[in-house]
Amino acid sequence: MAEDNGEEDEGRRSLCFLPFSFSFFLLLLLLLLPLPVRAQTPSCTAGWRINPDMSKCFMYIGSSLSWDRAEALCQDMNGHLAALTSTQELNFAQSLCASASIAGGCWVGGRGYNSTALGVGWKWSDDASHWNKSAFPGESLRVNCSTSTSCRANINDSCTLVSNARVALVGERCNTSHGLICMKNQENKCYHKHCHKEYFIVLAVVSGLILSTTLAVVIWLLVYRRSKKRKRSRKVSSPSAVALVPPSWKVFTTEELRSITKNFSEANRLIGDAKTGGTYSGLLPDGSRVAIKRLKRSSLQRKKEFYSEIGRVARLHHPNLVAVKGCCYDHGDRYIVYEFVANGPLDRWLHHIPRGGRSLDWAMRMRVATTLAQGIAFLHDKVKPQVVHRDIRASNVLLDEEFGRI
Repeated sequence: MAEDNGEEDEGRRSLCFLPFSFSFFLLLLLLLLPLPVRAQTPSCTAGWRINPDMSKCFMYIGSSLSWDRAEALCQDMNGHLAALTSTQELNFAQSLCASASIAGGCWVGGRGYNSTALGVGWKWSDDASHWNKSAFPGESLRVNCSTSTSCRANINDSCTLVSNARVALVGERCNTSHGLICMKNQENKCYHKHCHKEYFIVLAVVSGLILSTTLAVVIWLLVYRRSKKRKRSRKVSSPSAVALVPPSWKVFTTEELRSITKNFSEANRLIGDAKTGGTYSGLLPDGSRVAIKRLKRSSLQRKKEFYSEIGRVARLHHPNLVAVKGCCYDHGDRYIVYEFVANGPLDRWLHHIPRGGRSLDWAMRMRVATTLAQGIAFLHDKVKPQVVHRDIRASNVLLDEEFGRI
């Protein structure tokens, strides 16, 4: 029987799906990876100006209000009076106030809450800033209010102004009226694609399609392979199917075998005896020599089962396997017709060297062992389904002109 390449063809068909599945995997990976996108330049809403470090928005309002009313107005705009955290922000607030040409200055969000020899401590409107500078940086207050109740009361009623006329914060009574500078934090907008709900919807839909398609392909492939395997198994195991002999071998009749072996004469006997069955040489009508092996009579193996087994063996083709030419089944008598192998079985050369022959040297023995191993490896590894010989012995190893067949 020729080697069945169905399994290999099926494997190649399976490999065709690998690029398809790999593309799906890459697409899914790209969708799931947190790929960054370039963020837009932060900006403030209309009427607001962004500070130098682009983290806060400032707005000048020219209304003349007390500090408390100014703070309430800023809160109505979702902000508060500007809470300064650095000299850089102080300079920025001064520039806003200067552009409005306000002589008296502009309220910002600091309010005095204590005083020490080191300066005034400002409590800022955002309840988070801790930038404390005295009204006169570099100079200590003239009066230490730590022991004066009236002095501490004046400090608590002091609020901060910025003015282009002064380089530092200015302390002023909180009930006086001035312009104001409001502040609010830059909106924490998300510019990453994962922040958008639409992205997750699209990701879920695409991922679902990919996974369902891949699952469908895998299920189809498994079902396809299983169905092919069942068909092949039925084809091999069905006696009626195997009994349809191909042109490469033939079902002989007993009369034909008697004719080509001269009625199984002793002169044509190669090995064995009448009890064990024996092997005989014969000559086909086309002039080619064959060997006919007569098996022991058996009532356990039926005609179709015998044809099925011979059909499998006859389809095997390998340089180290003896080719099967045909068979015969006649009321329990079973015969197998092989190609004729010139040097006969190996046991003859090991124990009873033929006349005119010579003992096998180590090079020949290694050649016999190598070719025998190649033939067995072919049966066990290359044939699908595998074939187990079950009767490897010297009398079943036939030697051709190059000393190597099974």
